Amino acid sequence: MFPTRAHCIGQWLVLAALAAVVHSIGFASARQEVWVTTSKPDRVLVFQLDSEEGTLVKKREFSTSSAPGSFCFNADGNRLYISLKNPGSIAAYSLHGGSEPTLLGKVDTEAYAGYVNVHPTGRFLFGSYFATGEVSAHRILENGAVAREPIQRLAIDKNAHAAVFDPSGNYLFVPHTRPNRISQFRIDTKSGEFSRNDPSHLIRKTNTGPRHLWFHPRLNVAYGSDEQGSSISRYLFDPESGGLSFADSLSSLPDDYAGSNSTSDIEVHPTGRFVFIANRGHNSIAVFSTSDADGSLNFRDRAAVDPVPRSFNITPDGDFIIVAGQQTNRLKVFRISERGSLTSTQTLPIEGSPWWVVSRPRP
Repeated sequence: MFPTRAHCIGQWLVLAALAAVVHSIGFASARQEVWVTTSKPDRVLVFQLDSEEGTLVKKREFSTSSAPGSFCFNADGNRLYISLKNPGSIAAYSLHGGSEPTLLGKVDTEAYAGYVNVHPTGRFLFGSYFATGEVSAHRILENGAVAREPIQRLAIDKNAHAAVFDPSGNYLFVPHTRPNRISQFRIDTKSGEFSRNDPSHLIRKTNTGPRHLWFHPRLNVAYGSDEQGSSISRYLFDPESGGLSFADSLSSLPDDYAGSNSTSDIEVHPTGRFVFIANRGHNSIAVFSTSDADGSLNFRDRAAVDPVPRSFNITPDGDFIIVAGQQTNRLKVFRISERGSLTSTQTLPIEGSPWWVVSRPRP
């Protein structure tokens, strides 16, 4: 058993510490909720994970006004923010135990936010917009609703794929798949305003396609999924300047694989000992171990999953990973061993195409 989605990335370091404390005092038997957005029909599914059996049981569902995509929770798990498509908007909900979520409001974002993320202060919601190449920040009101007008909305570069904070919350990073770069910003943590850092972006080589990014919980290191490159990259982070520098990368595929592929999601295990990355085409989750000294990577394991694994999530206790098969409309659950290997515990058919998978934080 280990002590922490990606709900909101800026919150995970706090959640990891809390999960470790809960584990150590014997509350590991508490059941974990796993939330999944689906289209056709447009709804959110809520499952309960049995930690002994490694199986999901559906507890409830609720419909959304249009197709739901990316979503995140606040650190306490009592607020939910869902990006909706056609038309683009963000819906905020209040959560009360196992009862029906209460809609706090919905704000028009003009375009679909492919990635939403609550700032570590809990006072701002950031979003990236793939189609329009923008990034935005909205204030979160005292009741948890999202302010109608953004604090700031900035056109930066096309294919903006994520909005990720460093552990301090002072810096923001936006990977772009086609321009092959990662935009870098400073954040005013009092106002929520953001400005371009110096340098304003990290450039990668052609056909790398930086897509998602995740920081190590202890080291000044971040890891990225390279969509076109079918690789995992390691970046060194300077907490003083707020800049990333490319260190190295490894293929996410077997040496003998000759088919088409692109990577999608990436997450670091709560302990920092492993990094997981999804392959679409090869349809697998690749696991890499990390060095305690510098975060360097070594291949550890690879597990077959359903096509197409757009999203996956590691539970806050680090014991399980849930992978969504977008093409087959199935969820696969794997138990994570102490050495990082994956053992399948369940394949669960669901109605609708799964888009985003997140474990609800437990206070």
